[in-house]
Amino acid sequence: MKTDIQTVNFDASNDLVQFIENELYDLESEFNQIIGAEVYLRPGRSDHDNKTVKLKLNVPGPDLFAQYSAMSYEGGLTEAIENVRYQLTKASKRNGRKR
Repeated sequence: MKTDIQTVNFDASNDLVQFIENELYDLESEFNQIIGAEVYLRPGRSDHDNKTVKLKLNVPGPDLFAQYSAMSYEGGLTEAIENVRYQLTKASKRNGRKR
């Protein structure tokens, strides 16, 4: 799967990039039709604001999208992945096959 990680006004640490790649790898191992993923990370206006994670999955058919804000990027990514996991499961049931 091709993964594109984009950040706004900061550079992602190697640990954060590794966390993102590991989470997406786990998702891909569950759903084999994922072609690619785009992750957008945006900080809040101050250090105390929530950090926003936008996740777009490229799959056959319409792309899937989730956005979540949390106190950390890891927390936001975890919630966004749970959201797209639900979307993938729902689409799989609708199509009668594993997406």
